[in-house]
Formats: sequence, structure tokens, C-alpha cells
Amino acid sequence: MTSYSGLELIKRYFRIIGLNHRVRQAFRAHELSGDYTVIDVILVFVALWLVGGDRLRHVEWIASDPLVQRLCELAKLPNYRTLSRRLLQFTNDSLQALVTLNSQIVFDKLEELGLGTITLEFDGTVLSCGEKVAWAFRGYNPQNRHAKSYYPLLCHIAQTGHFLQVKNRPGNVYDGKSFALSLIRDCVDQVREKLPQVRIEVRLDSAFFQQEILKYLYRENILFAVKVPMCKWLRLKETINARNRWHWASEKLAWFKSSLQLECWDMEIGLTFFREKISDRPKKGHQFDLFTPDDGIYEFSVICSTMNLTAPHLLDFYNGRCAMEHAISEFKGEFGFASIPTHCYQANSAYQQISVMAHNLVRNFQIDTNLTVPRKPGVSRTNVLKFNSLKTLRLEWINVAGRIVNTDGKRRLKLNHCEIREEKFQKMSHALDKLRAVA
Repeated sequence: MTSYSGLELIKRYFRIIGLNHRVRQAFRAHELSGDYTVIDVILVFVALWLVGGDRLRHVEWIASDPLVQRLCELAKLPNYRTLSRRLLQFTNDSLQALVTLNSQIVFDKLEELGLGTITLEFDGTVLSCGEKVAWAFRGYNPQNRHAKSYYPLLCHIAQTGHFLQVKNRPGNVYDGKSFALSLIRDCVDQVREKLPQVRIEVRLDSAFFQQEILKYLYRENILFAVKVPMCKWLRLKETINARNRWHWASEKLAWFKSSLQLECWDMEIGLTFFREKISDRPKKGHQFDLFTPDDGIYEFSVICSTMNLTAPHLLDFYNGRCAMEHAISEFKGEFGFASIPTHCYQANSAYQQISVMAHNLVRNFQIDTNLTVPRKPGVSRTNVLKFNSLKTLRLEWINVAGRIVNTDGKRRLKLNHCEIREEKFQKMSHALDKLRAVA
């Protein structure tokens, strides 16, 4: 008996794309010591997340399932202590091998899709840690401001939902500082090298409104949109208050454009100011500040951009980055990204890279098995395909009970009768057969 019949389709897919071979090639100079190899560790984690586990100790609850063993190609799965020790063996070089392997998985699919535009989004997310976790510090933690945390920086591709890179950082850093520019530069260089024909766009929140980042984007002629913080030294509030005439885009949204000379940065930037009506009557004592940029009647926002878009479309384009927040939420909840498996910074960073790889493999699986449907393109630059969450995939076809029986000397997987599920299994099976024929 098995509780996870859908893993057989995942196993077929990994065999077709040659995942085992690709991992072995990437780690031929960085193999782990002990009874379990790198591919063993990666497949155990992937199987764990696919069926719903998110902590190392959950592996013991799935270790005896025959299809979990088949996916991992192991007669006996490692326990959580062994997995923890294997993570501790990752070095800077082997961690970089994971980064390179993940980038290859993403770019292989992007080349197949033939996109004309790639929109890169960068943002950080807080991961609460224990008191003894290395390189975890107290910083901005919305759940518990006294707890130590990591603050990894992620690069998200808006058109496909892939995460191109993740850089783990201590929790006391600021988004626009510490590795931000190096990650942005690295991701842009990767896209230019692998996909020289595409147009690159970048959109960032106000934490990335930094001198070195803006100068890099202007110097490299990269189209971008960055939200501008309401800092006093920028004198944005005075500019808004001095404005008498606004251009109306709708009954509630108005805008105007202006330029700002930043003498301390030795540069001039173009700004688009927006105000959206939120109330007819302001609350008593309402304050206009950085975190609540509204005066009780209008909510204000300012975007610095080189995009050739009308003001309303520019706002729609920037607001499209909200899809990244949804992707990060699923990523943390369904792929174990929010868990901290060890006390070692390097091991936890390797765990995050494997989690990113698992997310991207599930995205590729949905594309290759025709589980996605095209979405109408728009100025917001969100997913060009409609994907299902991993939670939905588990319900529909992964966590399905089945029986393995011997028929005419062959082992077969039998499921309970469900017409809609049988149709989906057949559809995916036919898609995998076609993929294998052209591989």
C-alpha cells in the first residue's frame, strides 16, 4: 500500500529530465562522505516537501512508503539526524554548485518558453530562528521583534514564478544593503548571458532606493521601477503639498510627473507621484509619515522609473510585484523554506537552495505535463501561465492512496476509482510519454 501514488509521475519526470545525472555532474568534485550521496539527500527533501512535510523529523513518517523509497531510489531512507549531518558537510564550493544547478534548471525552461521579456523582482523575507543558530541576529521580525532571524534575499521571475537565486543573510541587515547590489548584478548578468535576446525589467520596493543600485540600473540601461520612500531629505511631502493640479486617471486615482535633483548622489531622477482617494473625511490627528503615506483623504506613492509607460500603467506594473509576495508565502509554507534545520549557517543556506530547486522543479513539471493554462498578458507582468499551488497538487493527485500488485510478473499501481482523477493521471502520463519521445 502507498499513500502517495502521484510520486510515480514525479519519478518518471525526474528520469526523463535526467535529474540524477545532472546532480552528479554538478557535484562530481563536491561529493558528500557517508552512505548517502548528494542526490539521495536532495530527493529525500523533495519527497518530503511534495507529500506535505516541512521539518526534518517528518521524514520518519514517510520513510516506509514504497513510492517514497522508489522516488529516492533507496531501500532505507536516512533519519533526520543523518540528514542534518549531511547538510553540515556543505562548503562554499558545494553551495555554489547548488546555485549553478538551480540556475540551469530555470534557464532551460525559460529558453523553451521563448519569452521576449524577463521581469526580475527582488525582495527579502524573515525566517525566525532559535537563539543558538549561527549568523542569526535580532532585526526586523514582524512575528516577534525580539527573536533572532535570517533575512534571505530572493530573486523572482515574474513571468514564470521561478526563483532564480536566494542569498541567505543575517536578520539585522537592510534590504537595500548587504549583498543586494551583488545579487541584482549577478542575476542580470546571468539573464544576459543565457538569454541575450530578451528585454530585462527590474522592479523593487522602497528598501532598494539606494544610490549604488540606481546608478547601476541607469548605467546598464535596465528598465526599472523602484518605489521611493517618503524620507524627509527627499522633500517629497513638500512637493506633494505644493502641487495644485493633478492629472486624473480615474475617479479616485490622480498623478503628476516631476524630476528630482539629488545633489548628494550627483544624479537627477524622474519621479511619478500618485494619490488615491481613500476617504471623504480625515481622521482626527492623522499623521503623514513614511509607513502611512496618506493624509486621511488621499494615499500617496512615488515611483522612480525608466519604463515607457503611461502613469496608470506604471502603477499597474509596479503593483504586479505583489504576486511575488504570494509566491514567497507558498514557498515558505509548502516547500519547508521557513524551517531552520540546523545551527550552522552554511547548512541552512544549502537547505534553502534545495528548497528553491524543489519549487522550480514543480513549476517545470506543471509546464511539461500541460497542467498550466495560458493567461492573458497584461502590463502588470505577472505569470504568463496559470499554475496550481502545491497544496492543490497534493489534494488532486499526489497524496492518493494506491495498491502495488503483481500482474503477469509486473508490478502495477492501482488506484481507487475516481473519474476526474483518472482523467488527470492519463493526461499527465500521455504528456510524459511525449516528453520522453523528444528528450
